[in-house]
Amino acid sequence: MKKRTILTTVIAFLLLAAVIAAGMNAVFTVTYVNARFVTYTEAGERAAQELKEELNGYLGRSTTFLDLEEVRATAQAYPRFMVVSVEKQYPASVVVEVRERRAAFALPGADGYDIFDGEGVRIGSSASADGYILLAGDFSFSAANGALAGTYSEQLLAMYAAFAELLGEPRANVLSVSLQDNSSTGTLAFDRFRIAMREGVEIVILEPSVRIEDKARAAVQCYLALDEGDRVRGTINVVEQNTGTVVANWSSSSAAA
Repeated sequence: MKKRTILTTVIAFLLLAAVIAAGMNAVFTVTYVNARFVTYTEAGERAAQELKEELNGYLGRSTTFLDLEEVRATAQAYPRFMVVSVEKQYPASVVVEVRERRAAFALPGADGYDIFDGEGVRIGSSASADGYILLAGDFSFSAANGALAGTYSEQLLAMYAAFAELLGEPRANVLSVSLQDNSSTGTLAFDRFRIAMREGVEIVILEPSVRIEDKARAAVQCYLALDEGDRVRGTINVVEQNTGTVVANWSSSSAAA
């Protein structure tokens, strides 16, 4: 009799737990996915619609047991977007906030151009480099694992970040960045970044592997100090002096430092 009483109690408890779980699932069920998108381009708008439809696949799932990392992974599968936040709002909502990455660079590929943002994340492709900063010269970059990779990639991204601090949107001012690799010349010449600005002046950064952020800031400060007539010609040469001071000087000559 005692064993039967215990068994009956256990069964009753399990039934009660099942009823409670069913009730909680009914109350805490995802009925709304609040996807908040910040987009800048038509391509971003299209991708946002696709992602929204995919996120709607979580409707009907238990809010309590929903894994937010799974939701985050769904959004992160769209490289065009940066996931800002993913959270639950009980009892029945999931809020996903994403922002479109701003395109920056165009890297020539086998078929058109790979497009990267200012952090080096590949966000898509394009048949043309128009509107992007073209990566040219002796760069040997690749899009390994969906990110810009190769010698001088870190320096390029650091330079871009410094440019963005002072210019806001570097694409409005910069046409291209090329590497002049002097390692195979058999001379003591340093490598150079050569930056073509839209007005016509060229920025030449000597030895970009050293103090690139300081050199980039010095270059932009010199550029911004030029009058309109000087911005259409000449060269801004950026070097680190023996004293350790980084200097940027404009010359009417197109010859590099």
